Amino acid sequence: MGIAIEQVGVLAFPPSMLYSGVYSGEVHAAISVDENGKLADCLIVSYTEQAFAEAAMAAIKRWRYQPALVHGRPQSSRADVIFSFHDQGVIVQKLPGAVERQIVENMLQGRFSYQACQLRDLDRIPTPVHVVSPAFNGDARKRSVIVGFYIDEVGKVRLPSVSRESADDFLAAAAVKAVEQWRFEPPLRKGRPALVYAEQEFHFNPKK
Repeated sequence: MGIAIEQVGVLAFPPSMLYSGVYSGEVHAAISVDENGKLADCLIVSYTEQAFAEAAMAAIKRWRYQPALVHGRPQSSRADVIFSFHDQGVIVQKLPGAVERQIVENMLQGRFSYQACQLRDLDRIPTPVHVVSPAFNGDARKRSVIVGFYIDEVGKVRLPSVSRESADDFLAAAAVKAVEQWRFEPPLRKGRPALVYAEQEFHFNPKK
């Protein structure tokens, strides 16, 4: 069971957009909710107009949340939220977390005035300035874990996550905890700081 969202307050179409002759827009956001139902982090991934992004962020911060349940236990989790703004109302759609890659891949070029990019879009791959290796006891079975995460405009890692299938796995938790501590030089696209989505694969091998 994923994150449950209780929408508190009215999410209205920004009047400034109507005055500017804009009657629709879209915002993609990513949120992280901890095991206590507290909003741990939130990030605007893309938007067509900044006013829509501001309205979406204000809503996310005032909403209340119930944590995701994994095998009946509350668990920290991620979700992606799409806001579709129309002059007659706003539609909010929640998707399972860790689907950023598909969202970014499917974005139409030129549709958004702001959007996360991929590593291949940057001037160069961001240089890591602080990297922490996952801590585990070495007795696990051999396997790999892929952690998806954003690097924001100042080089901070945001919203690291794994697939839902790995959500209750201690190796996945160790990988996410490590990536949370990573830092990079600011990613640059055309010479300007950019938000970028990245993935890192970890290979765990049991002690012989």
